[in-house]
Amino acid sequence: MVAVEKAGIPAVGIAARSFARAWQSCVDGWGQPSTAFVTIPHATTGQQPDFIRNMVDEQIDAIIQGLTVLPASLGTSRKARNGSQATETFIVEMDETPEGLDAVNRFLAERDWSDGIPVMPPTPAAVEQMLKGTKRQPQDVVMVMEPGFGLATVEKIAINAVMAGCRPEQFPVLLAAIDCLAQPQMNHRDMQVSGHTEAPIILVNGPIAKKAGINSGTSAMGPGVVNAANTAIGRALRLCLINIGYCKAGAGDPNYIGLPTKFGMCIAENEELSPWQPYHMDKGFKRDESAVTMVSVTGPTDIIDSSSKTHEDTLSNIASMMFYRNAGAGGWIRGWQSAQVGHTNKRFPYQGPYHPIILSPSRAVIMAEAGMSKQDAQAWLHKNCTISLKSVLGTRGMAKDASGAWLEHPELQHLENDPEATITALESPEQYLLFVSGGSTHYANFFYGTYGIATMPVEEL
Repeated sequence: MVAVEKAGIPAVGIAARSFARAWQSCVDGWGQPSTAFVTIPHATTGQQPDFIRNMVDEQIDAIIQGLTVLPASLGTSRKARNGSQATETFIVEMDETPEGLDAVNRFLAERDWSDGIPVMPPTPAAVEQMLKGTKRQPQDVVMVMEPGFGLATVEKIAINAVMAGCRPEQFPVLLAAIDCLAQPQMNHRDMQVSGHTEAPIILVNGPIAKKAGINSGTSAMGPGVVNAANTAIGRALRLCLINIGYCKAGAGDPNYIGLPTKFGMCIAENEELSPWQPYHMDKGFKRDESAVTMVSVTGPTDIIDSSSKTHEDTLSNIASMMFYRNAGAGGWIRGWQSAQVGHTNKRFPYQGPYHPIILSPSRAVIMAEAGMSKQDAQAWLHKNCTISLKSVLGTRGMAKDASGAWLEHPELQHLENDPEATITALESPEQYLLFVSGGSTHYANFFYGTYGIATMPVEEL
């Protein structure tokens, strides 16, 4: 819509009422804050044509006005947010009264600069201390965060790390996580502005996990002092997404209901108890190197494995969780997903989704004792997690060329009219991301992945 307006063609957006703030946030970020739009009571997804038509008809006068009348705000916009000027400093007076102790949090809340939970005051001294956790320069730009196109400098990331309660030794993990987020296959813009309940999960491998104090044992994703590092790192990433990416609840983030997972998720692999080599070694790193992997996910779902007698029972329990229709089940047959690249019309193709399966050490041991490597387990899931081709094709069928040949995977076209044909739910075994973490028990957790995956090294100090 913004591109149409910038081309000189009048345009009016139509947004569900609950997306009004999100619309304004997005067009602000794209540099066209006066782009006209009208609101209708409900989202159109899944609604009947007559219902949609009636909602839009009620707004026809406003649509005509948006197409024919210049807005009063034309030519004005919010002050540029992405400049490289020195960091602005604010003075907030505090005292020992309840109101005085909460002054910083009230200051931040008034500006929508928080996740709603009390934060540590990001004083200049605290930020300077955080910056000692990296060799990078304060004004180095790690990435441009969407949807607001904020420049994620090392200093800005450090400010949010302080607010979240991070310590300097945890800062390299956060920076590596944002290095992951910057990779185009992460499709972080869609993650940020989606109405879907998805969020990034940070998976940590190598010596940095112990150095940073990340819990990889019992209750690794829960509350408590033992999880202080896990909580702080995950929360710091979310604060960066809010304050640098301008993904604020109800505005840049229009998620219809949200999930507690959006406050932040960070765990380390339990490399000590795992019978398999750690995940970062699967990606080509050495055991004594440190790496961070990031995946965008929704969920999680508990996998209860108390009645299993064999390794195949355990794998069958995991496989039973794999069939959420809109989470990659057979979608690969239509071709890879793609991410929009910044302000351009370019798209970056990537393989996805990747489904993290967080195994307790004892569940991994069951498979290892049966002689299965991690790759064997992934191959088993890939072979046994299938879906009917008919259900994937639906009423749309497949895109075809002029001769009638499938544009994607023509080698499978011979199955088109076979009512019994099945295909694998995911394209490759590696998309079942097996990660051993937590205490030793008969549970596992399954997350539905939504986009791509990235693994980046952690800076060594």
